[in-house]
Amino acid sequence: MSWMDDGGFSLDTFSSTDGRPMARMSFRTSTGQYYFNLTKTEVQRIRRECNRILKEMEASK
Repeated sequence: MSWMDDGGFSLDTFSSTDGRPMARMSFRTSTGQYYFNLTKTEVQRIRRECNRILKEMEASK
């Protein structure tokens, strides 16, 4: 998934030095680019929070 063309973010997978699957989230803003390395558990938590917020937004329509 990549929204870097419009100044957003990208999310890519990679293997850590010990072979574990990881994700790298990159944010591009007007002040620079920021990177976050995430474990599978952290990605799952982010997904749950995003789904919760989307449900709240849909309910408030």
